[in-house]
Amino acid sequence: MNDLSRKIVLVALAIGITAGGVLISMSTEKEKEKSEIKKVFKAVRLERVKLGENKAEVKFSGKLAAEEKIDLYTEVGGVLMTEGFKTGNSFLKGDVLAQLNSVEFSNSLKASKSQLITQVASIMGDLKIDYPSASAEWEQFLNAIDVNTALPTLPELKDEKLKRYVAGKGILNSYYSLKSQEEKLSKFTLNAPFNGVLTQATIKKGTLVRAGQKIGELINPSSFELETEVSLSDLQFIQKGSKVNLFSDDLNKSWGGVVSRVNSSLDANSQMVTVFVRVVGSGLKEGMFLHGAAKGDSFENSALINRKLLKNGGVYLVDGNVVKHKKVEVLYVNQAKAIVAGLKEGDQYIADNMKGLYEGMKVTVSE
Repeated sequence: MNDLSRKIVLVALAIGITAGGVLISMSTEKEKEKSEIKKVFKAVRLERVKLGENKAEVKFSGKLAAEEKIDLYTEVGGVLMTEGFKTGNSFLKGDVLAQLNSVEFSNSLKASKSQLITQVASIMGDLKIDYPSASAEWEQFLNAIDVNTALPTLPELKDEKLKRYVAGKGILNSYYSLKSQEEKLSKFTLNAPFNGVLTQATIKKGTLVRAGQKIGELINPSSFELETEVSLSDLQFIQKGSKVNLFSDDLNKSWGGVVSRVNSSLDANSQMVTVFVRVVGSGLKEGMFLHGAAKGDSFENSALINRKLLKNGGVYLVDGNVVKHKKVEVLYVNQAKAIVAGLKEGDQYIADNMKGLYEGMKVTVSE
């Protein structure tokens, strides 16, 4: 290779190396720019601060339960004779809910009463001779005993000798045994303890019922209680007698309620306090889910924001595409919102995309 060819090769090689270096440098600069843009200019959505009067609002939810509600059990066994013991049927206080077949037991009770009549009649002669002052009262007692009605009141036994005499004849034992049987007979009939509706019936006419068996459930549909929980911070706005509003999303309807009870104990797991709200009105049903709200204090010149935007005791503002952290005073906070003071009207705060924010960070605003 002559000198001219060698020079040409060297020049070409130099030009290639220079061009390669320039391309590598340009590529590196582009990657650096992309990295810096991605790191610095994060897109965020902003909202403007609107100052005004904001009211603390305690929100809660729960299911309705009838204030008067009772599980129905039988204390004796027998076959159900009642036709109307069915879910949905209404009863007035004192109405017969369920009647079990008591014919056999009733006849046995009548036979025992007849024996008592015989026992009392057998001592009347001795009473007239030995205890003449008491004979008239016992005669009246004997005449009042009727096998088809409840036993009359036993004559008062003030005289100890008379008491021992009557007891020795087995009359006291028979009398109190019969009173016990009368009480048991009354349990074959189950009466409504209040005006109500049968919401559950596990038996029907002709079913043999065991003693102690649950046969149904009765509720009074005229008044209900909603059981819910509130935080300790919200408890300052709720006490017995407080008025609250209750809402049903399904019915798009509202009712006024009154706090009837507040538990004095704090749930160790949830750190919440149980509150009971009494409510009456049409359309309410056992087990209905309702949500409610109770009003608390009002705060002037305050801002209402999402509680999730509170970070390190403040919120992130944007001024000239630069992030600034502004300390605020939290006046009230619930499960969703926070009422704060310390912001100015028109301040722009970051409403979402909070991850990775820091003071001085450059951002772009998304619509």
